[in-house]
Amino acid sequence: MKILNKNKSFLILIFLILIGFFYRIYGLNFNYSFWNDEENVAVFARAILQRGYPVLDNGYSTGLYKWLQYWLSAGSVKIFGLDEFAIRFPSVIFGILTIFIIYLLGKDLFNKKVGLISAFLLTFLKIEILWSRQARPYQGLQFFYLLGAFFLYKLVQSKKINWKYFLGFLISGILASLMHGLGIFLFLFGFIYIIYNRLEFVRKKWRWFLVTFLIFISFTFFLRDRILWPLERFNEFNNFYYYRVFLTHNYLSISFLTFLAIFWLGFKKVYKKFSLFLIFLGLQILIISFFLPQPFIRYFYIVFPFLILLSSFFIYKLSTFFRNKPISNLFLILFILLFIFSLKNKLVFSPQPTYSLNEDMQEIPEVDYKKIYSFIAKKLNENQDAVFISNWFDHPIWYLGEDKLNYWLRVKDYPDQIKDDFSGAIIIDNIVYLKEIISNEKKGIIILESWETKLPDGTAEYIRSNLKKEFEWDRLYPTQPRYWPVEIYSWGID
Repeated sequence: MKILNKNKSFLILIFLILIGFFYRIYGLNFNYSFWNDEENVAVFARAILQRGYPVLDNGYSTGLYKWLQYWLSAGSVKIFGLDEFAIRFPSVIFGILTIFIIYLLGKDLFNKKVGLISAFLLTFLKIEILWSRQARPYQGLQFFYLLGAFFLYKLVQSKKINWKYFLGFLISGILASLMHGLGIFLFLFGFIYIIYNRLEFVRKKWRWFLVTFLIFISFTFFLRDRILWPLERFNEFNNFYYYRVFLTHNYLSISFLTFLAIFWLGFKKVYKKFSLFLIFLGLQILIISFFLPQPFIRYFYIVFPFLILLSSFFIYKLSTFFRNKPISNLFLILFILLFIFSLKNKLVFSPQPTYSLNEDMQEIPEVDYKKIYSFIAKKLNENQDAVFISNWFDHPIWYLGEDKLNYWLRVKDYPDQIKDDFSGAIIIDNIVYLKEIISNEKKGIIILESWETKLPDGTAEYIRSNLKKEFEWDRLYPTQPRYWPVEIYSWGID
């Protein structure tokens, strides 16, 4: 009985991990169509299996960008076969690993109860479940950010430099950078945190920190097109309001308790904990609000568990005002129940086969591209001389092949650009050129996506007014709001 009580927290954690795995994998084998950015991962995972490296037949490669995501997806495909389930499966694994690491971090920062409350919330929060089911690097990034924070806190707590923790932080930063370009900021956050809390570490072992800094610079150089370009345009963007709306309109109780918790830590001068949250949350919000051109929840999602940790801590702290331990535990349960009630539809207590990525903010077109491209593939097979025009490039490559997109309807990124490097498609950047192609080519199909903001002026209106509309489709799941319909047009095809 003593052994059971001693390992109670561990047993609860294992139970949460098992439940979390079931919730994240349930319905994933339905293999619903990828959305746009998932297809990018799928294309390069397939390229690894075909050529042994994430490079397309035309020589295009993203270099280190999302390199780890591509290889993990390719490894999963090797085991399960080439389908949506296999390419999404690595995110499921990262999702359940995140439940484990948030418990460890919560336990080390505060205590086991805070760790368990955090793990519980992470297990059942809808936003955590849905991002653990996507073929994208953001769940992996979230895990590596938490893992890096865990090693950083361990490091600054040590009386002497513990190279095991420093190496753990270093590896976390490298793996995060290989998942996505935003991962390199884990190095930056770590530098600032260590310098603020243990400057003597840097003074004594400056060579090791210089090596870490050089690794940070190296990743920044190799990811320069993805990172340096937005950084050079500082002050052109201000997406802070967007993220504030996301938090206050969807997670007000979490945001409010986070504010109270971080204020409490600062007031009590618990600076090693206070600074960890301030750096990871504050700098991430600064970077994604003012340095990146487009606001997306997934950019903030990377640090979302830090809000959960702070909220869980403050719930626990409220219960400790009651000195009697049984009463304290009773009030802790009561506060957790009230917190759960405040989140309402943000928590999931019965597994669902589908979760909409537009649950909190309308950001991503969720459309059945399988259905759309089954029609397009059939028409192109029946009309071998037809050209194909799209205003996006990932899904034509995934569903039709690497050389099947003839033209890309889009404003050019730079004036002398002729072709898209990724697909090899010729760019149509004005309505005159579009009319010329339609006049010269006997047959053609155009896929027109209503979400795209970089269509050349007048082209969408011309297509809708002058070409034959085959059909349109606006959904992926049986029941979902109508957001961005995709339209299919043709000319010269019966």
